[in-house]
Amino acid sequence: MKKVYNILFLFVAIITAAGFAACADEPNKYEVTDGTPTIRYIRPVDKASADSLLTGAYMDNQICIVGENLRSIVEMYFNDQKAELIPSLITDNTMIVTVPGNIPGEVFDKIFMKNNKGVTTEYDFKVLVPGPKILSMDNEWAPAGDAQTIYGSYFIDDPNVPLSLKISGVNVPIEEFTDSKIKFTVPAGLEEGTIEVTSVYGTQKASFRYKDSRGMITNFDNPDGFTDNSGTKGIVPQGWNLAVSYSTEGGLDGYYAQVGDGATKMPENGAWTEPFKISWWCGNWSGDPMAITEGAGAPLRNIFPAGYFAEPAKLAFKFEMCIPASNPWQAGVLQVLFMNYKVAANDSWQNNTYIQAETGLCRGLYAPWSASGSYDTNGKWVTVTMPIENFTYNMDGTKGVVPVDSESFDSFTMWPLTGGLSGKECTPIIRYDNIRIVPIN
Repeated sequence: MKKVYNILFLFVAIITAAGFAACADEPNKYEVTDGTPTIRYIRPVDKASADSLLTGAYMDNQICIVGENLRSIVEMYFNDQKAELIPSLITDNTMIVTVPGNIPGEVFDKIFMKNNKGVTTEYDFKVLVPGPKILSMDNEWAPAGDAQTIYGSYFIDDPNVPLSLKISGVNVPIEEFTDSKIKFTVPAGLEEGTIEVTSVYGTQKASFRYKDSRGMITNFDNPDGFTDNSGTKGIVPQGWNLAVSYSTEGGLDGYYAQVGDGATKMPENGAWTEPFKISWWCGNWSGDPMAITEGAGAPLRNIFPAGYFAEPAKLAFKFEMCIPASNPWQAGVLQVLFMNYKVAANDSWQNNTYIQAETGLCRGLYAPWSASGSYDTNGKWVTVTMPIENFTYNMDGTKGVVPVDSESFDSFTMWPLTGGLSGKECTPIIRYDNIRIVPIN
């Protein structure tokens, strides 16, 4: 009997000790309190702005509520949108909470706080909705009659101020919209110009333009343009071992360039396959490339306005691309690489060592097929945007060593090649038009 008692005593002692340990592990465990919450004021979370009082805040912004008995709140609503309560950010006297990011269905300009007894307390506070935000467009060079979509956020219609779209100063009818998409058909006669969306909460211009011709390297149409190795004028910049074809059929505006013939294979590991390359090489086999100010072999810096490349992080490399569904892209990472003329001066371009990993030259990588294993545009033209600030990679997808700077923009090449990804052997057809470098701010 004594032995059983000792065992029972030991068991109780272990349980009791465990209980003490649990309490010790959670000395500040959150507990909902009784009573009714009171808000004295609301301020920014930033301590530097703590003296500022808020009567409203934009969606998705954090605020600090100051009051009493705030741990009695079990539910909180801004208008009709429920906020997420994080216990670790709530004390009896302060609460940090994020204003819900969904647009209110009904606007009361109030915060509603429900305690554990089901009693609701109100506080006057406005949820501010941002003006429209434009992120991208399917095809920035879409011709008249094309169905297009603009993507963004806060596309809000109001009976008194209907949502509206204007391109190049022309009001464009909106056919369908959600809070993140606007669908429309490109009207005839639009010239190059700005894109702007207006809602009841304001107007915003896109950071890109419709038919943006700024920073155009080549659109493959200029009759006085540059020549490739075959001597074809106005088609493609000069390069080495190029296998590019040209057509106007199904194009945007005049000629486009095509790499891939539907038979040439791209290896699954994206190994060296030159027929998919487009290059612009400065120089003319002799002399100083920087002495060429126009025509074939002119460095990009010599044919762009002075200072155009002064701040590369404020520029983006853009082009329109079309891939037929019959010949999808399934391997090889598109490498876009800008180079200083000294690369050519050292003759490294003749054996293509400039692009290899050992040089460490930073470049942009683009592989839209990697998400699903295959990519095509179903024969439609789309705009591809590659911010120069993201040109940080080496050939194999690792971090590059030599960064892009203001003196990098003399030559460039774009070429699906390795990138550290493995896909599926394929015979892609890739069409390009309007290769350009444009401001994005």
